[in-house]
Amino acid sequence: MADPVVETPQAAPEMELQVCAVHPKIETSLRCNRCGRLMCNKCAVRTPVGYRCRECVRGQQQTFYNAQTLDPVIQGAISLVLGGLAASLMGLVGFGFFSWLIAFWAGGAAGALIADLAYRAVSKRRGRYSWLVVAGGIIAGAIVAGVLTRFSLAGLIFTVMAVSAAMGRLRLGR
Repeated sequence: MADPVVETPQAAPEMELQVCAVHPKIETSLRCNRCGRLMCNKCAVRTPVGYRCRECVRGQQQTFYNAQTLDPVIQGAISLVLGGLAASLMGLVGFGFFSWLIAFWAGGAAGALIADLAYRAVSKRRGRYSWLVVAGGIIAGAIVAGVLTRFSLAGLIFTVMAVSAAMGRLRLGR
């Protein structure tokens, strides 16, 4: 009779401790699907093609921004002048509930128009913070117009709507 073969369990090979490249105290097995870097859940960015590290996502987004050095200056000057003109025209409408309604609707339209003109003035080049420059120019122009003419609630409503429309147009729509 043959001796039965007895299998002895073998020890599993020891896995090397894998830690996040940014947070060395956090163990992980998640890797960036682009560069292969180890990353923890805090560092992982979910994309339509899988998880990527923040550096790969930042590098990919950088290709969309092609603004030149003077583009923020040009956009700021245009939004300052047009924001001031629009706010001073809003000051001529008058007071009352009807002027608030006009300010609400006209502010959105004026902000979108100012954002489009500032965007086209720099040949449709994108800047990471162009939305912030245009919004600041509209606010500064409205403050100057408010000081030179008169402050009113309609002017404030107009400015808020214009700034929000410009920010949405440049940050989300472009």
